[in-house]
Amino acid sequence: MKDGIILEVELREPGTTNKAKRLRRDGMIPATLYGGDRDARSIAVSPRSVIEILRSETGQNSILSLKVGDGAKQTALIHEYQVDPVSSRLLHADFKRIAMDVAIEVDVPIEVVGEPRGVKVDKGILDQIIRELHVRCLPGAIPDNFQVDVSDLGIGDSIHVGDLEIPEGVELMADEEATLLHVTAPTAEEEVEVDEDADLIGDMAEPELIGKSDDDEGGDES
Repeated sequence: MKDGIILEVELREPGTTNKAKRLRRDGMIPATLYGGDRDARSIAVSPRSVIEILRSETGQNSILSLKVGDGAKQTALIHEYQVDPVSSRLLHADFKRIAMDVAIEVDVPIEVVGEPRGVKVDKGILDQIIRELHVRCLPGAIPDNFQVDVSDLGIGDSIHVGDLEIPEGVELMADEEATLLHVTAPTAEEEVEVDEDADLIGDMAEPELIGKSDDDEGGDES
């Protein structure tokens, strides 16, 4: 059974967007804890701590022991998180309560091991179609990843979901016939005619003006 990572969180009152901004200025982010047939709770958590968990070996499937401000500890997973598309800063996180004796569904990443013979020798291209698989199991049995050794793959070879070794107690919620990855032949480089006048025209063209409107801020954030 996996040990839970202890994560300290604080209780908070749901508020407006401005309150959430002040919370972030104080080095915390708003978050929500829900599930487990209990009421949802508004909490605050350190974004640095959440990022460290997401970057860990178990990533989003890390089992957490949330130490809430009132002293109670609750087992949970990071269910969802929101990142600012411009600054890449973590803005919000949702934690879902779990029970260690109740099966849950999660996505497990696929880790490619080795370099295909068809790429190394024949200059082919490795095309990975599926990067994670949906499974059902007890929280303590969640695999860190599914390793796929591609070293022996030549041009035209492929690996399917059904070729994976699935640990006991883990139910695969995916089509076993689906292709995980394959090696394709190298693409021939096409000769492109260069229009010498095109560069001159491009230099003379006026730059395009793109309008931009600012979104209004406001509203509630829980």
